[in-house]
Amino acid sequence: MLNEDLFTEPCLERHFTGHCSSITQVRFSPCGQRLATSSLDLSVILWDLKQAARCIRFNAHSGAVYSVSWSPKSNLVASASKDRTVKIWEPKIRGVSGEFLAHSKAVRSVDFDPSGTMLITASDDKTLKLWKVAQRKFLTSFTGHNNWVRAAKFSPNGQLVASCGDDKSLRVFDVSSGECVRTFTEERGMGRQLAWHPDGNLIAVALSCNRVKIFDIGQGELIQLYQVHSAPVNDLAFHPSGNFLLTGGDDDTIRILDLLEGRPIYTLTGHTDKVCAVAFSPDGQLFASAGEDKQLLVWKSNLHTFDATSHRNKQATSQKTQSERNYTAAPPNSAAATSAASVSNICDDSIFIDPRQSVAYKMRDENFQVLDSQYTTSRQSSVSSIPTVHRQQHETVHKLETDGNADSISYSSNSSTSLLHMTNKSESNSSNDIIETHKTPSKYF
Repeated sequence: MLNEDLFTEPCLERHFTGHCSSITQVRFSPCGQRLATSSLDLSVILWDLKQAARCIRFNAHSGAVYSVSWSPKSNLVASASKDRTVKIWEPKIRGVSGEFLAHSKAVRSVDFDPSGTMLITASDDKTLKLWKVAQRKFLTSFTGHNNWVRAAKFSPNGQLVASCGDDKSLRVFDVSSGECVRTFTEERGMGRQLAWHPDGNLIAVALSCNRVKIFDIGQGELIQLYQVHSAPVNDLAFHPSGNFLLTGGDDDTIRILDLLEGRPIYTLTGHTDKVCAVAFSPDGQLFASAGEDKQLLVWKSNLHTFDATSHRNKQATSQKTQSERNYTAAPPNSAAATSAASVSNICDDSIFIDPRQSVAYKMRDENFQVLDSQYTTSRQSSVSSIPTVHRQQHETVHKLETDGNADSISYSSNSSTSLLHMTNKSESNSSNDIIETHKTPSKYF
């Protein structure tokens, strides 16, 4: 058992602002030194944690960007957008960028497989599609969902793909056969995001009914259920050790769950609006959170020091202090006091951490230089894998050519014409189109 003096709670390390609209996803690079955030402001920003005064903005999409993914060697970034395209680009100021029209409707999710040779995409057209990165080639579709598919991710070994969405189902597909091997149906809420456990046997799903569920894929059963948020849960991530789960929700909070004991251990605030995205760094030393308040918060997890006994000792003191603070700040019969009581009742076994008085929070990293990327594009003359109805449009869209390891990008033509900023005639790209009106989520009950 650890000495109680070594037990350290999570704390805020960096505070970034730069997007001008809601942040939809955050992902650490596999090397752990950079972060990528996608946003409704049509851009992706790359944040360098080693350089405090510099970041790169990729703004080639013509619609809201919903998802971003790093290749396994941190050499490529893929982004998915409402403009129906997936763009693959080099994460530097000047590089090569390409795109393909991936779906007939908005693309909600994109994910590299562990080898970096394939991509999985998910869309409002109710399908998942598998792509070969090196040949820019469509391989197959995974069907079965009957509503928007919000998320799709490869398993840690790359042999399975899991997906969830507005049809309230979690589906697991075998990549080789294309068959759906597991289906879990949720009655109360829609799946907003999912995460694979590091061992590849468990999947956690964030639900619009304020819940988090963890399923055992091998046994085909629900093994853990958490209701730690007072509003829909938007994102979640497993700690690399597999012992903790990070969640973010519409109640403006972040939670850390101890999966070994099946209980919440931390409630973190700092965001002033819905938390839409959370992620752990590859080594678990850091985690990041972002959302509708346009803020990106980077935290030290300190979970390597976690000790259950020490936590329980601090938890009792923390709850008493927080309860007194909540009711001192608001009159007993006020809405604020009622809300505070609700949060306390939901998360009654967690330590409350508010970083807003910390030096890291007050010293916001806003005096950095935002460098707009300048990319050269390459052209592919035809796309034989796309249905005929979309082929004519595909033939005018720039393509990306990578080597077999998805590590480098080369040109397929010398054309200097760029269509990355071309207006899609079949879709309105007015300023009102940046923020999409989503379907009303299922009522919590």
